[in-house]
Amino acid sequence: MPTDEAQGAGYGLALWTPSVMMRSFHLDLLSTGNFLASLLLVGGCAGVFVGGWLADRLGGADRGWYAKLPVIAWIISVPAWAFGLFAPSLWIAWPLLLVGNAVNILWLGPVSTALQHLVSRPMRATASASFLFIINLIGLGAGPLLMGRLSDALKATYGADALRNAAVACLGFYLLAALLMFLAVGPLKRSWVPDEIS
Repeated sequence: MPTDEAQGAGYGLALWTPSVMMRSFHLDLLSTGNFLASLLLVGGCAGVFVGGWLADRLGGADRGWYAKLPVIAWIISVPAWAFGLFAPSLWIAWPLLLVGNAVNILWLGPVSTALQHLVSRPMRATASASFLFIINLIGLGAGPLLMGRLSDALKATYGADALRNAAVACLGFYLLAALLMFLAVGPLKRSWVPDEIS
C-alpha cells in the first residue's frame, strides 16, 4: 500500500523531529513541545480537513482525485520538510514545517474514503480495520527504527546533524508512496464500488 511508505516516513518524523529541533535548533524540552504542538494543531487539523474537503469537491466528477490528492500532497511534503529541517532559523522553519505537517496528513480523508468504496458495504468495517492495522504495523514498526538506524550510520560523518540528515533521506519514502499512489489512480477508478441506494 502506498500509505505504508508515507506512514513509515510520517511516524519516523513524528518520533524524531523533537530530537532534531533540540539538537539542530538548540531548543529546550518545553520550547520543543510548544513548537511542535503548534505545528501539529494547526497543520494537522488543516491537512485532514482540507484533504477531505478537496476530495469531496474534486472526487465527485473524477474518482481518481482520491488518489491524485495524496500524490500531490506527498510531493509537496518532501521539499517543505527538507527545507524546514535545514532552515537557518525557527522563523523560517515554522511555516515550512507547518506546510509539511499539513500535506503529509492530507491523504487521510481521500484514502479512507476511497478504501470504503473498494469493497461492498458489508465489508467496509473489516477493510478499514485491516488497512489501519497494516499501515500502523509497518509505519510504527519500520519508520522510526529505520530513521534511527540511518542516523546512527551517519553519525561519524555528520555528528549532531546525523539525525536531521537521516530524516531528510527518509523523505524519499514520500516520493515512493506518491509514485505507487499515482499508479493506483486507474485501478481505483475502475474498482470504485458506488453506494447502494436503499
